[in-house]
Amino acid sequence: MSQTTFNRNLRCCALCRYWNGAIGSTTIQILPGGNTFRFEANEKHSCFKSGRGMEMTAVQLCPFFVPRYEQ
Repeated sequence: MSQTTFNRNLRCCALCRYWNGAIGSTTIQILPGGNTFRFEANEKHSCFKSGRGMEMTAVQLCPFFVPRYEQ
């Protein structure tokens, strides 16, 4: 397992509203300052916007991105 840290402005699956439905990432942690998140890079869940329920990894980038966590 490898944890990674991403800025909230990056359009990755773990920070998207459509990834894993209402649950989102099960490993995500907000870091002090509120602009960065840490989560498992290998975490996989379904994307409900892709139209096929495709399983995506947490670090994949997406054209359908909608932020789950507001600033």
